[in-house]
Amino acid sequence: MTRFVSLLLLLFGLPLGAEDTAKPPTASARWTAADYELFTPATFRLHPPVLRVMDRLKLDEGLLSAAIFFATNAEREKHKLPLFQTSRALMACAYEHSRDMALENFFSHENPSDPTKRTPWQRMEAKGMKSGERAENIAMRTTNGLSYLAFADEMVKLWMNSRSHRATILNRNLVFLGCGVHACTCAKFHVYATQSFAWVVP
Repeated sequence: MTRFVSLLLLLFGLPLGAEDTAKPPTASARWTAADYELFTPATFRLHPPVLRVMDRLKLDEGLLSAAIFFATNAEREKHKLPLFQTSRALMACAYEHSRDMALENFFSHENPSDPTKRTPWQRMEAKGMKSGERAENIAMRTTNGLSYLAFADEMVKLWMNSRSHRATILNRNLVFLGCGVHACTCAKFHVYATQSFAWVVP
């Protein structure tokens, strides 16, 4: 069988070993930043792990963050706008703010506990983004037995139904997007989500 596949690859001008590249992460593997390159908004929706109901004991925060990213890019596609590019710096910025909100029990663009990262601009500047247009969206809700995909769709729907959040998502001047989530330890299993946007990134 391997020999047959190799012959097909040679026949169609593909390099040997091409059948082993760009494989999506398996259902058991946790999401990594490198996995973003393997999907489009459409193909991500077919990725089996995103159809699983979220389990608070095994929550894959990277996968949920990716689900929000691709659901957001689906909205950009609908409006014929360039898709957001990923940024590890923005992902870290978004994740850290969601974590702080979840662990310190506040819901705001301003961090009341740490004056060095009080505002979105301070948080982004700490990650090297010191110029250009920048923005932040936040949201919080319970999972209510939702799958990763359904939860992401609900989050993006909330933002798209708000004039200011919608304007941020559809802002043509914003090029990069990082999404980050963190669940609280409360009984209701609230998940906090942050979107960090920028025109330029380091």
